[in-house]
Amino acid sequence: MTPHDTFNFEDGNVEVLCGNTLFRVHTSILSLHSPALRQMFAQASLATAESPNGCPRILSHDKATDFTTLLKMIYLPEFPEWNKVPDFSTFSSLLRITEKYEMPAVRSRLLGVVRDAYPETFEGITPTKALGEKVFSGPTPHPNEVLNLFIQQKLTSALPMAYYMAARRGLSSLMDKHLPRGATLSPEVLQSAIGGLMALREVELNETHRLVFGPKNSQKCSELKCPSRDQNGSAAATVYQKVFDHIVGPSQRGTKVLQVPQFHANLEGGDVRVFSDFCVNCLRRWESGHADLRKKVWVMLPSAFGLMK
Repeated sequence: MTPHDTFNFEDGNVEVLCGNTLFRVHTSILSLHSPALRQMFAQASLATAESPNGCPRILSHDKATDFTTLLKMIYLPEFPEWNKVPDFSTFSSLLRITEKYEMPAVRSRLLGVVRDAYPETFEGITPTKALGEKVFSGPTPHPNEVLNLFIQQKLTSALPMAYYMAARRGLSSLMDKHLPRGATLSPEVLQSAIGGLMALREVELNETHRLVFGPKNSQKCSELKCPSRDQNGSAAATVYQKVFDHIVGPSQRGTKVLQVPQFHANLEGGDVRVFSDFCVNCLRRWESGHADLRKKVWVMLPSAFGLMK
């Protein structure tokens, strides 16, 4: 076993062994922060514990990294930072230990981050806000890792968005053989993610086709130079297809049905239409129609991923 390089105090009065890592800490300090820690270091428990180094030793099933995170919270006042979302590994440890050791104040802050990045309502999705795995500091985790964590922590309100963020990247991402262990989905979760992806993709393709191409004999555009004036012409079909492909993206890349399509670009300080062949009215119709589609898809997320059983 290896003593921890930081939390191995000479005047500590209890040892905690996590796997192969040995901690030596102070029962009086740790017991102040959590009912679970008070019970863990109760005199009755310590009295029957082995004492190979002259003080009681407790065996813990925590990962050494998780217990280190716990001790940082207790011994280091500046940890975790109030105004910064930690990296995903630290965030995961914090979620696990604040639940196990009953530390509601810190856990409440963590759940606030989850609610913001994986919103419960459609109004929580905005083009300018960091959503999903992008909210974490440091290396961006694979969305499968986040989904696994939320399932393990039973964060049910965040699961529809977490499933979507994992599925949106397509089958190759969900089933990548080179994923880290924490990003490998169980067969049941993988089945739900694939089923949801297929359901969302079908709605995305059908509804976008209806939005862009419109029903036959639909009202013609009033702008004389707009391709919508002659929907059945070959030139119109070509540009319509470009619009459709722009909105839905390649099939192998999953789905981006909740992503706001970019119909405008800022070039040298000016607002330029991405599809200049079409009139402003057509672009506005597509933008409005796709907003309705996003709301429709948001409502169907729980059922698409099998979360309404």
